[in-house]
Amino acid sequence: MITRCKGMATVSLFICLGSLPVSAQTTIRMGAGGAQTATIPFTIGAKQGIFAKHGINLEIIAIANEQTASRALISGSVEFVTSITVGFFYLARQGGDAIGIASWNNSSPYSLASRLKIKDLSGLKGRKIATSGAGGRSDAFIRFMLTKIGLDPRSDAQILPLSGGSGVRLAALLSGNIDATLISYTQEKQAEKLGLTIIPIPMPYIQGQISTRRSYLEKNPKMVKAFLLSLSETIRAVRADRGGAMSVIARVLKTDDKEVLEHAYDGLRSQVVRDLLPTEEAIVNVLKIMSYEDAAFATIAPFKHFDLSLVQEIASEQARGR
Repeated sequence: MITRCKGMATVSLFICLGSLPVSAQTTIRMGAGGAQTATIPFTIGAKQGIFAKHGINLEIIAIANEQTASRALISGSVEFVTSITVGFFYLARQGGDAIGIASWNNSSPYSLASRLKIKDLSGLKGRKIATSGAGGRSDAFIRFMLTKIGLDPRSDAQILPLSGGSGVRLAALLSGNIDATLISYTQEKQAEKLGLTIIPIPMPYIQGQISTRRSYLEKNPKMVKAFLLSLSETIRAVRADRGGAMSVIARVLKTDDKEVLEHAYDGLRSQVVRDLLPTEEAIVNVLKIMSYEDAAFATIAPFKHFDLSLVQEIASEQARGR
């Protein structure tokens, strides 16, 4: 059941997806930029009481786009954010109070969906493509991919900003207002059954990157560790409890189609990162994508804006059987 988020200054930009209120627990707000599919692991952990077990009353908040999610983090409206890879590096480069602490998914966040019968991305020449808008993850991603195949995204395609996540863009695609867009792997089967052409775009990419404020980490290391430990245990639950995970996915995707849900779950299970460690290649690819607009991003050392000490500590403790 959707509950009302309290204490949010701009309620229209935030959707509270659920919390697990328990007395004597610390309320932690975790925001996800763009697609609600980024909230799936956290919703599973909250629903199964994993975060509560570690003293956390988790409020999961879907935020319209990466830019708004970045502002929510810096303003203190949320303690953690996930799925704001592009926004994070913009913040970090500008000296913002942001630090990367983990990643639960190091795989490509997108496949291409098109109402056209095309075989690859070259078929997008001269077509209308919807993205999240300038500064968003999907916008940077599609511009980079078009450049890689020799198309100029400024002249060879019409790229249109459309905020609200891949679900909104998928609806625009089905209406015929655009020719193609990027969608989450969890939506592939659903889009295929609607008659759309699906083209996977494999690429290591930290789509599940988690950030917090550096100041928050310094003041609350135990709470940050409890949050990451809860997520680590949630990842194990995702892999072990197919039925429970699928019930959450059904709620997020708003479908009871078993084939769609099984495809989405299999994709999620294959992509979740058990040790929560981002890989260098996944980070570098994000920076390469961003360097298309600003070459300075290509010069950033991959782990410069990360502190992975807590996930490394958790992995070490788990290896020793604690």
